[in-house]
Amino acid sequence: MKKVHDYYFKKAKQEKYHARSVFKLKEIDDRFRIIKRGLTVLDIGCAPGSWSQYLLEKIGSGMIVGIDIVRVNNIDDSRFTFIQDDIMKIDLEELKEKTGNIDLIVSDACPSTTGNKFMDASRSISIVKRVFEISASLLKKEGSVVAKILMGEDVGEYVKELQKMFNRVTLTKPKSSRKESREMFIIAISKRAES
Repeated sequence: MKKVHDYYFKKAKQEKYHARSVFKLKEIDDRFRIIKRGLTVLDIGCAPGSWSQYLLEKIGSGMIVGIDIVRVNNIDDSRFTFIQDDIMKIDLEELKEKTGNIDLIVSDACPSTTGNKFMDASRSISIVKRVFEISASLLKKEGSVVAKILMGEDVGEYVKELQKMFNRVTLTKPKSSRKESREMFIIAISKRAES
């Protein structure tokens, strides 16, 4: 995939962020106000680290646990803990032992795309379902989730399903997402009490 050195790429370099994707999270936070001081955050698919960089700026004395298959070693902050693992395979009880209960889960995780829209959307929704499976296990009551998804025919139905678990669920596409991209972000706010 070719690298596009657009406005957001250059802005990320100027502001010393590891990737342009940071501006997607910034836009989401500006709109939904979900990142607060003191939070414990799980950053799924955290490489190359720009979302964790932004989170560290916002959470004050809070903590971030980043998880990715790819090693992240460019964040030197005592509030950041990195776990190198595959979220599709990780044992949720073991993960909970390492993280404790979480206030916010963010996920920019995405499958390696093939160009086959159906296959890419199917693999993306599998990752997102796993993110919400993790949230069912680790997320505190009233906690929230931000998760990237590639649009496909099953997304609308899945969002309706999530409305049973959260008080507010919406889809958004930040301006900093590339126009040609099929990515959207599920914003699931305020986890309901378990029934």
